[in-house]
Amino acid sequence: MSDDRLEEAFRASLRERAGDVTADGGVADVARAGARRRQRIKVAVAGAAAVAVIAPVGVLAALNRDGGSSVNVADPAPTSGASTAASPTDATPPSGKVPANWRVESYNGVQLRVPPDWGWGGVPMKDFGGGDDLMMCGTGAFAYPGPSGETLFKENVEMPYVGRANYYMTDDCVSEQAAPPLAPKHPYVWLGSPIAVGTAQLRDGYTQSTVEVGGVRVTVVDDDPDQLAAILGTLEAVEVDANGCGAVSRLAESSDPIADLGKVDSVSVCAYRHLEGRGVFLGYSTLIEGAPAQQLLERIEAEPGVTVRCFASGLRLDDVVLRFRGPDVAADVLVQLDGCSGYYTGEGTRQLTRANVEPWIVDGVGLYVSGGQIGNALSGLFRPLPG
Repeated sequence: MSDDRLEEAFRASLRERAGDVTADGGVADVARAGARRRQRIKVAVAGAAAVAVIAPVGVLAALNRDGGSSVNVADPAPTSGASTAASPTDATPPSGKVPANWRVESYNGVQLRVPPDWGWGGVPMKDFGGGDDLMMCGTGAFAYPGPSGETLFKENVEMPYVGRANYYMTDDCVSEQAAPPLAPKHPYVWLGSPIAVGTAQLRDGYTQSTVEVGGVRVTVVDDDPDQLAAILGTLEAVEVDANGCGAVSRLAESSDPIADLGKVDSVSVCAYRHLEGRGVFLGYSTLIEGAPAQQLLERIEAEPGVTVRCFASGLRLDDVVLRFRGPDVAADVLVQLDGCSGYYTGEGTRQLTRANVEPWIVDGVGLYVSGGQIGNALSGLFRPLPG
């Protein structure tokens, strides 16, 4: 696909949603060539949180959280596999409009939509030794929706996927040239991308487009120009995403009483990641609707209040906020997963059990949330840390 055609499709898609919005960066220099350098490097897991940080530089796009145009997306749609099976991907209309069954993907204050059968994975990072190469710590999907809506885990699945920075898929990393010619095997989105803003032609008909929105770089790679333009057209900066999760959360205050909450019809599952020097940010979110949301609330309520006996784990990567909503009520429940694990409900603390945790380990939650500190009773629900 030519750069002119990509730009025309991208701009047409954005005009459908928010007027004529353009992204700076121009067309990347695709003339640089070089042999692909492969070097296998074992990453020390203890330092994963530190070395995985990718610091975005400056707002380089016309889309940003503090001003400028915003791309509007369709009304929120159910995304959880807890109640519905993964739908086949609808064909992208030539106009670049987004099919109704595309799901929301949110990360650190930005969100977009992708086909419902895409998997989840990671994002490469800058080479530890400096230079322009990338460290590819797992490529492809490491989790994906199953035929009955369940989440399936398997390493390096060759399928379209959404990756997130600051999440390790494996500690066995490969160094690869960052500039073209990369050779994708399938479409993908990298949230928190290390790729420079701009557009480049890759091998086998794939186009790579990187923009920066709200201080977060996003790379979309696709060999279908309509689908690429449609995905980019849904990208926007948000304070609260379409799944109901805030980009920033004061976790210490995210606890409300649930004893008299009554009927609820949805629960937002908001996974927040801790990074040294970066604070706490929204890493992943999904939405559970209908009867499964009510059942989850009742299972948490069924646990008596307890006194949490904390132990120093030395590692705190993730917390989860469950945001329950009903016709007339709303409550946030903090789920702590380190040495002080439990549901913090405002009127007391309740234990995590397989019965009350399993209902919210849906979609990509089990891949992105580290459950390694919460004991054998919940083993197998979360993907273990690589190592």
